[in-house]
Amino acid sequence: MKNIYVISSTDQATIQNEVKKIFEKFQDIERINYDLSETEIERVIEDLDTYNFLSSRKGVVATNASFLSTDKIKSEVEHNLKILERYLENPNPDNILIFIVNNLDKRKKIVTTLLSSATLIEKELNLKELIQERLEEYKMDQRTENYLIEYCGNNNERILNEIEKLKTYKLEEKEITISDINEVVIRNMEDNIFNLVDSILKGNKQKVFVTYQDLLLQGEQPSSILSKLANKIRLIYQVKVLAKVGKSDQEIGKNLNIHPYPVKLARESSYNYTESMLTEYLEKLAQVDYEMKSGNITAELSFEVFMASI
Repeated sequence: MKNIYVISSTDQATIQNEVKKIFEKFQDIERINYDLSETEIERVIEDLDTYNFLSSRKGVVATNASFLSTDKIKSEVEHNLKILERYLENPNPDNILIFIVNNLDKRKKIVTTLLSSATLIEKELNLKELIQERLEEYKMDQRTENYLIEYCGNNNERILNEIEKLKTYKLEEKEITISDINEVVIRNMEDNIFNLVDSILKGNKQKVFVTYQDLLLQGEQPSSILSKLANKIRLIYQVKVLAKVGKSDQEIGKNLNIHPYPVKLARESSYNYTESMLTEYLEKLAQVDYEMKSGNITAELSFEVFMASI
């Protein structure tokens, strides 16, 4: 069995899944991570050649291997590739080396040398296939799968992490439903802020308070919540104006220099509110922000003062 691997992918969820599968092949293995944008390859090779006291094997994962890539990334770290070449001639049979690279450049001499000794894994994301693989013996229908993807804001890494939580939650039943997702998965920050905007503009103070508490539990500060709230209302206003002249989500995202997903959420919210309503709440938030920066109210009281104005 080869104990050197090269994973070439631009998707972090895919990379993590492939690394996980490699480590599952070996027993009693200690994982060690190196970032090659900060650490010389000599240090990695030295670690591979050093006896391991804690377990019978080491699995060394070396990320940001730009010297194997087509990416034009200027690194402050100088790598002595001759040391790597010598290691490849006689690798330590007890330890595993995994290189992570975004875009492998097969024209490079060091890549040709490496691939003569390594297993190459080239894989881009097939999210639904990856979800089914990660579910194992658990059941999840297509509607629930689509709901989870959107619920997690199309964040691939987060989707796979939440699946592990859901599997633990449904350990006995082995079937994951939409209600389980609503119960277990905390909405991402983007969705929570939009929910907060929606509750504020509808005057639902009870829901405002619940969503605000969720954001605090996620580590957000009151002043930061107010700032994000203003940014989202401003975004909804901008999207409403641009959509009115026939711009698509992709075009709006390009114009505003943001991802199409928050544009989609803003467009869906924009149908419910008038432009005058949005500008009114932006003015209220600006006033609270002024009072806070003037020292008239504390950051902790700022949101309560804003809620009183709803």
